Amino acid sequence: MSARCHAPGLLAALAKAGALCALALSAAPDAARAHGSAPAARHDSAPCFLRRDWSGGWRATADARTIYISVPPWIYRLDLDQSYPLLRSPWAVLENLGGNMSICTPLDFRLSVTNQLGVWEAPIVRGLFRLTPAEAAELPKRLRP
Repeated sequence: MSARCHAPGLLAALAKAGALCALALSAAPDAARAHGSAPAARHDSAPCFLRRDWSGGWRATADARTIYISVPPWIYRLDLDQSYPLLRSPWAVLENLGGNMSICTPLDFRLSVTNQLGVWEAPIVRGLFRLTPAEAAELPKRLRP
């Protein structure tokens, strides 16, 4: 037995609602200009990237509260919830154990850092930011992944 939609008017109503939303959103910048205020600039601080595109390159700051990762051609900054001293170990291995194929928010990370002695930490990412080319160029060499 095949399923049929018994409410053809519902699809039409949804289409109209979508069109009205699109119209309202497209008119918002014009309305803001008419009232003398500029629309808020949209800043995509962390556009998504595919997990497989993370080259594995990373560097931690001296306080071990921030990690820079390489996702060619970009560099991302990961702000951590606290200091993770194991990140400063010369033998530290950092990997993302998360199952998501795309990384869009800090919640998409499930980081693990280990060393040759088997010591393990699970850094919690609180912020994810893609650096602009200018910001990446200003990074000290020791922090470039």
